[in-house]
Amino acid sequence: MNMIRNLAGLLIILFLLPIAMCAFSFTASLPFTYTEVFDELSLHQLRETLLISYDMEAGYDALTFSLRNRDFILSKVNDKLILHPGTQIFLAGVDELHFEERGTVIYVCYRKGTKEYERAIASARGFYLDSFSDCDVHDDVADCDEGGLYHQSGSGLQEPDGG
Repeated sequence: MNMIRNLAGLLIILFLLPIAMCAFSFTASLPFTYTEVFDELSLHQLRETLLISYDMEAGYDALTFSLRNRDFILSKVNDKLILHPGTQIFLAGVDELHFEERGTVIYVCYRKGTKEYERAIASARGFYLDSFSDCDVHDDVADCDEGGLYHQSGSGLQEPDGG
């Protein structure tokens, strides 16, 4: 019985081998450019940076924003999309590049040779941590439902019922 299973498996493999060889030769002849993959990876890193940035302003040829209390400019310099101060290159070999703000999304539009690309990179409204919290950080007054839970006494926090 095992011999019959082994022979059946071998016959199935022999019948599928020519189909697999055709599939491999077809996919090997497909044109593939690594520059598009590298561009997508670098734009993904740029999106991560812009996600935590604030005070974003998109112009036609530059995107300015603040990150960790420093001001940054993203613009095209010598056929490259560069974040400065410093030098962090996101796209290389760019013939033309500009930024567009449509609704609440900022797009980078660029051309490399004869191909044109348009990618969403950030939200125009920005990301503010204050919009996720209803706590006032400027004073110690409790917000919302926290006010009735505890109150301050001379010896520390006590429960409202006096215990």
